[in-house]
Amino acid sequence: MRCLLCESENSRIVWRQDGFQIARCTGCEALFAVNPPSQPDLNALYDKGVLTGAPIEFIGRGNGTPPEWKQREQISILERLKRMGATGGTLLDVGAFSGMFMQNAKRFGFQVAGVEPIREAFLHLSETLGLAVVHGDLYSAAFPAENFTAVSLLDVIEHIYDPVAELQEVLRVLKPGGVVVMTTPNAAGLIQRIVGAKRKLFGQPWCPIDDVPWHLWGFTPHTFRLCIEKAGFHVEAVDSLEPSPLSTNLNSGSTGWKELGLRATAEASKVLNMSDRMVGFARKAGAGRQ
Repeated sequence: MRCLLCESENSRIVWRQDGFQIARCTGCEALFAVNPPSQPDLNALYDKGVLTGAPIEFIGRGNGTPPEWKQREQISILERLKRMGATGGTLLDVGAFSGMFMQNAKRFGFQVAGVEPIREAFLHLSETLGLAVVHGDLYSAAFPAENFTAVSLLDVIEHIYDPVAELQEVLRVLKPGGVVVMTTPNAAGLIQRIVGAKRKLFGQPWCPIDDVPWHLWGFTPHTFRLCIEKAGFHVEAVDSLEPSPLSTNLNSGSTGWKELGLRATAEASKVLNMSDRMVGFARKAGAGRQ
């Protein structure tokens, strides 16, 4: 089980269930699924709704409205890209899903393009929202080299069979000096540490990666940086995002007391800079600011 991030041949199984296994690299501590489906097979599973569940609902269809935390977070990301010099040109959103980030990027002056493997999402993006989106993955899209000012992968990289190869393709399609932004869970967040310790104490099963096989990788700030750098980028920042009990997983906890405890832990993780969600910004070498 060779680690794709540090190339160590040494790892150990830390979780197994229903035929799935998670290993931890003893070299860099990266967490990854053992023998995951190939990327084409994963794309087919997404397309059929096997991994996401069906039917899929989207913001903008039905009664859904964008949550305030997500709108604030996306605007903050776009403002950071602007400070990095990405003030125009074309932004590619990999895993565009609802199209919310593409629409926000348009408001910031970008021309936008997207890639989306789930057919229902692709149809929503292209037919309902009128956005320029390719149905498939980054490789099948076959974009020209040095074509984009910025690329975003928001909650995407943890789903990819080979995240280093994916980012190398991002590097290829970015213009010199172009920037990439990625968000992903932090497997070393305070919530994971506390919940993991509690389950180990009571002999309960504990998977250090959420939503397997939906997620195939579990990154820490260190391994996130390692992955980005191995692909050839210069990392400019890895920062914390709003913890999941206050954002992506509101009302988490099977009881009122557990929900309260998770929210309190989330608040503490903000103070300690140990959120269970993080964002990375990196740049391709070359001409500098766009």
